[in-house]
Parts: sequence; C-alpha cells; structure tokens
Amino acid sequence: MAEGIQLKKGRFSAKLSEALRAYYRPISEDPVLLGARLNQKNIQSNSIFYRVSKGPALLGWVVYDPETSTIEELVPSPPYSLKKIVVQMLDALIAAETQVSAHVLASDTEKYAELLAYGFRPVRSFNDKGLAFVGMELSTSVLLHKLKNKKPARPYRKQEKVAIEKVPETQTPAEIKESLTRLLAKLGGIDTFVAKGQTVVIKPNIVSDHGLKDGVLKPGIVTDIRVVQALVELLLPIAKQVIIAEGSSINRSETAKMFALYGYDRLVDLDPKKVKLVDLNTDKLIEKPVPAGKRMRSRKIPVTLDKADVIINLPVLKNHFAAIASLAIKNLQGAMPPLEKYMSHFFGLWQNLVNIHHLIKPQLTIIDGLCGQEDFGPVSGTPKTMNLLIAGANPVAVDATAMRVMGLEPSASPPVFLAYMQGLGPIEKKQIKVLGPAITQVRQVFKQPQIDVRGGKDLRIHSGEACSGCRGYLHFVLAKLRKDDPEHPGQRVIDRSLACKANIFLGPTMNRAINSAEVNLFMGLCQQQHAALGKHLAGCPPHAEVIVNAVYGLFPGLEKPKYADETEEAKLGKLLEEILNVFL
Repeated sequence: MAEGIQLKKGRFSAKLSEALRAYYRPISEDPVLLGARLNQKNIQSNSIFYRVSKGPALLGWVVYDPETSTIEELVPSPPYSLKKIVVQMLDALIAAETQVSAHVLASDTEKYAELLAYGFRPVRSFNDKGLAFVGMELSTSVLLHKLKNKKPARPYRKQEKVAIEKVPETQTPAEIKESLTRLLAKLGGIDTFVAKGQTVVIKPNIVSDHGLKDGVLKPGIVTDIRVVQALVELLLPIAKQVIIAEGSSINRSETAKMFALYGYDRLVDLDPKKVKLVDLNTDKLIEKPVPAGKRMRSRKIPVTLDKADVIINLPVLKNHFAAIASLAIKNLQGAMPPLEKYMSHFFGLWQNLVNIHHLIKPQLTIIDGLCGQEDFGPVSGTPKTMNLLIAGANPVAVDATAMRVMGLEPSASPPVFLAYMQGLGPIEKKQIKVLGPAITQVRQVFKQPQIDVRGGKDLRIHSGEACSGCRGYLHFVLAKLRKDDPEHPGQRVIDRSLACKANIFLGPTMNRAINSAEVNLFMGLCQQQHAALGKHLAGCPPHAEVIVNAVYGLFPGLEKPKYADETEEAKLGKLLEEILNVFL
C-alpha cells in the first residue's frame, strides 16, 4: 500500500454523491452526463467503492469494477483537487489490485491528463449511455516500477514443495527415467498427481526447429525427448490416455513437422492405443472468461487442455531475452492457438501469460534441466549442461526455484513477478520447501543476454525507461541489422543512409522532442498516445514481426527475415491484419 494511505471498501454514500456533483459541475451541466455519473443505478452493480484516506483525512474515492479491473471513477474529496491526490490514490489502488485499466469521460480532460501523466495510455474510444469515453491501460513499465519491492496485497499463504534431482552426467535413458522417478517420489510419487484411468496431457516446449539444424542437435532449446519418454513410460500403467500436446510458436502451422523433426512421433509407438500427439495450433477451441478481466476479458483455449484430467507442464531451463526466464509460466504461451498468441502480445504479454494460468492449470510442472540455455534464449542462446530435473505442483514456486538455480532473482522476470503479485504462488524462499540438494549445491549462474538498443547513423533510438519487453524485442530485430552490409563493404546495414532521419521511441518517458519532419516510430503501449504523430507499433510488447515490418520498412530494398515458408508467411500476415483490426 502507498505509504500512509488507507484503501477501504465503502458504499455509495451521500458524501460520495455530493463529491461527484462538485467534481462534474464545472465540466458540464449536461443532464445526461450528470444523471449518468451521479446516479448509483448507472454504476456497475458489482463495483467496489474504495474510500482513500491518509490518517483521519478522506482524500477521495475510487469506484472500481473488479470483474474487469477497471477504474470507473476517481473522485477527490473537497477541499482536495484531483491533481493533488491522484498519484496517492492510484498508487494505493495498484498496490491492492496490480494491473488496472480506466474509463474516462472524453470531456473530462483534467482526469485524462492526470492519468496520462501517471502512465495510463488511451487504447480505445466507446460510447455508453449516450456518453463518449476513452478506455485507458496502464503502462507495464510503470506498473512494474510501482510494484517494485512490494508484497502482494493478498499473499499466498501455503508453503509449496519443489523437488530437485541430479541426473548422472552420462544421461542414459535408463538414468533419466530413474532420476525422474526419484524426483517425483520426493513429491509423493506420480500417483499423487495422476489417478487410475485419467487422461493426461503433457505440454513440452517445442518452440521451433532451431534445436536441430542440418542434422545437428543443439540442446537446451526444446524439451529433451528422453525426459518426455521417461514420463510417458511412468504414466502408461496409470493413465487411460497420454496426450503430448504443443503449438509451435514460430512455424505455427507446422507443429506436426516439429514433432517429427525431434522424434516425438516415435513416442506413439510406446502404446499406439494410449499415446497420441495433438497440435494445439489447430485444435478445437473453447472460450473462457478471464478472472478479473485484466487486459483481456476472455481467452480461447484448446479443447484438449480443457478436457484433460491432468496437465503436466514440461518446459526447459532457459533464458528469455525479454521475459528473462522461459520456464513454467512462459511455456503455456505455446498452449494458445496462433491468433491468441498474437493477442497476448497486443493486449499485454506478461499479464496474459498470468491470465492463461487461470484457465489452463497444470497439476504438475517438471523442468527439463538436463541441458539449459544461457545468453540469448529462448532459441539463439548457448547450451549449458546442468544435469538437473526440477518439479513441483505450483508453477510460480517452481519458476522461482529454477531461477535461483540459474543465479536469477525471481522478481526479475515480469510474468513470474506478476503471477506472484496476483496470488498465483510464492517466490519467497521461506514459502518454498526445496526437496533434494540445496540450491547452492546446484546453482550455476546463467550468462544473461546483452541487450543493445542503439541505433545507426540515421536511425536513433529513444528508450525512455522501457521495460525488458520492448527493449528485448527491439534488440532482437536491431541485431539482425548489425551484420555487414553487402552493398556497402566495411559498414553495417544499420548504418545505411536513410532518405529521412528516423526515430524509434519506446518506454513511458520522453527524453527528446518529436520532430514531425523526421520519420517517427512509436513502439508499444507506452507510446500509444503518440500514434497519430507517426507509425505506431501496437502491442505490449509489440510482436517481433510487427517490429520487423516497421524497422525494415525504413531500409528500402532490404529483404525481411522470414520465419517460415511463403505459405506460412501469408498466413502470418493475415493474422496480423486481423488482430490489428481488432486492436484498433
């Protein structure tokens, strides 16, 4: 909670009604507006009326809709002005509710300006009861800054168990299976999680074909098939059916090819009647409401996962250039169909990774740490042999433990930190009982990627307090331009002369004035308010393909990198167009 500020639930009182009248009277005498804002019947029936006070002084009220995590009203209590108390009120609300949005009357320019200054950004316009509104979302960078070093308002009380097991360096299939058996025994055995006759879905990480190029295996990118096979063999005597399900994130329509590339199709031979593979990118979907409606009201999830009795999440121990770590929380992005993957980016990737875990709830997470990946993960890093398996029932606790094994603080990963702050699990050491060798005995510090968002001769980057999301994804694209320029020997592509100097702005703060005579790209939600002043790259963070399209467009004739064949590229283009139409 903001220092010295109290946030308490109240009711729609005569005092609040009078404060609303005092606030809106200078804005408009329109009876439609006054009737809509002053009548309790026109406020959401489930709204919470938070009284915000400091000591004995009542600062004002926040009318908050918990089903959509939306601020419906911010009202100062006379004699306070909104400008004087808005930061304290918002700080207190965010400490209690984390990710929030806001609805502001289009005619309420004062409130709009104050929310904009705080870090909210306009994302849509709409009409309700004859009034025009602006919908605003909070910058993720601002949110993470506000929550730094904070504890959850609703702490996770249960102590979770996370098991660690060393695997012999020889890593034979028999040794891996024995190690997996010992790992699960620490948690009570496989039958603690799976009952006789249940359908079990295993969700590995088979993100792309980067792990096997030209017949050469590069470990640490996809889940090692030997771990999956060992798990299937342990499940077959118990489960009615074992489904290995994945939706590859790069070659999105080619999950079947990824299964074949890494030999996953051979796992069916273990018991063709009970084992099958499912491409989650093409599976039937069911729409589910997102609890608290943070960033998105609903998500479409594969029916295979919705119908499963037990889901086992099986990620790899690896870095991620933007999420910091790609472990249990991040791995379920691959469980979403292609359009939903895009929507996660456009409507807030980190929050939507948390949202997915409200709808798809693995009963068990096992991290494949036979060989991890350091440096520029999740697909372009360096293999790091660890000879470990890590497992637990709670994905946040498992990720926190795995990150400590990697030499990282759990709060450094935005999706893990948000999951913790929203009560999905603990990251504190005292809340996690480690079974097996101590973390200090197995810790190996993973080299972190060096994120470089410097521009070129005519391309300038202005990264005003941007979070790891936009910085990481922009680096991912700019790094491709730092190669030698075949048309101009001795210089890099990024240093080509441009027809007009160009700027890329990211982050919630501005450290340079916008020059309308130059080309300006505004990146992500943090720069949404400047969309009309140049080209806006929608998303939080924008998808890599959105950034590629915009940045490569600054260099005429430069061929864009392709993520798949032409047919797949066309599909990706249509998906981008579809989601942009939805977003805008």
